[in-house]
Amino acid sequence: MDHRTLAADLLSRPSFEVVAWIDPRCQGGLPTDSDEALILLCPVLGPSATLILHRLARYANQGPTEWEPEPFAATFGLSRATLAPRALSRLCRFGMAEVGESRLSVRTTVPHIPLHWLERLPEYLRNGLPLAA
Repeated sequence: MDHRTLAADLLSRPSFEVVAWIDPRCQGGLPTDSDEALILLCPVLGPSATLILHRLARYANQGPTEWEPEPFAATFGLSRATLAPRALSRLCRFGMAEVGESRLSVRTTVPHIPLHWLERLPEYLRNGLPLAA
């Protein structure tokens, strides 16, 4: 099943859980709920996916949270049927989230940034990045 279908299925449930995805390979990386993550990830993930990741990582760092699809989508100014699944799908495609049957796991730390991601960044953001792979 593709990421978009998984995300749409998740958002069709009465509620779903959001949990932290702790990955030892990301140790020492940038916290996904930091201002720096917003700046660096937005050109790669897009604004909606980046905002969702930033906010959900902040919540997930405190523990699991339960969400209903409509308030979830409204929190980010998205429609539940199209735009929210698309943003969640982008997070999954870029390895920043995983969708389960009733759970969304979000990275709490950005892994080292692949070179092909760096190419998407404006030059002023590429200079001096400590996270490049």
